[in-house]
Amino acid sequence: MHKTTLFHLSLWLLLAAMWSSSYVVIKIGVASLEPALLVFGRMLVGSLIIFSALKMRDLSLSKDPADWIFYAVTGLLGSALPFLLITYGEQSVDSALTSILMGTSPMVTLLLAAWLVPEEALTLRTTLGVLGGLTGVAILVGPEALSGLGVQVTGQFAILAATASYAISTVYIRKYVKRPPLEMAAGSMIVGTVTIGIYAVATGTDFSVIELTGSSLGAVVYLGVISTACANLIYFYLVPKIGANRMSQVNFAVPVGGAILSVVLLGEAMTSQRFIALLVIIGSVYLGTTKGRGRVAEQTGETV
Repeated sequence: MHKTTLFHLSLWLLLAAMWSSSYVVIKIGVASLEPALLVFGRMLVGSLIIFSALKMRDLSLSKDPADWIFYAVTGLLGSALPFLLITYGEQSVDSALTSILMGTSPMVTLLLAAWLVPEEALTLRTTLGVLGGLTGVAILVGPEALSGLGVQVTGQFAILAATASYAISTVYIRKYVKRPPLEMAAGSMIVGTVTIGIYAVATGTDFSVIELTGSSLGAVVYLGVISTACANLIYFYLVPKIGANRMSQVNFAVPVGGAILSVVLLGEAMTSQRFIALLVIIGSVYLGTTKGRGRVAEQTGETV
């Protein structure tokens, strides 16, 4: 495996870790902040950081209206809409069931990519990888997590809609977007932030009566800096490099990261159930993101 592939894998794992922690932090944030306000706060922080990075490198946003369409589509489908839907959904859906529902995103991405991107044709290997990853997520959270399925239908539908939004955005970036990653991250975040701000005002959010607690402020800052700014920079860099299907597999690694964080930070036990699930997910991700011996990965131009 080439060094560049190892570098992409390292970024992929880092992105999974960033997103793994976001569900817990969102739970903390929505305890005292409305979903629209929490999303607006994290996106505002993320936009300021990414735009500052853009200016520090003496770069600027494109003035071409066509490129602003790219910013708008990715900003809405890849950030604003799914952030809002997941934050809303987590008010009624626990994180375990959320992990299972989010695990459907790679399947949607797989089908969309096979339909729209010639380089990512549907194969038995990638299909088995997606199915295996979804099975691993189900093992990880356990059958008890499914007990709430169908109870809080609105929240669950919101999370499923978020997975579809992520999938469409990933395939759109893979097929159409050719702008530099930093520019795309900045443009999409700015459009997304403005959209959420308008939505918050239109739905009657009163910004003048906001009482930030230490936990809610910490949630906004963490989500804005780590789960939004840093994660978006990695995301826009990786999709053109490794392809939509490989990128979508990160949704299987997210619950893995959550399990590891619970062991390391919360002192929870690494049970046999969790260990088996991790092995299934890791094996499935490898199966779905590699082409087999001697095959050339079309997305990266590297033998893996």
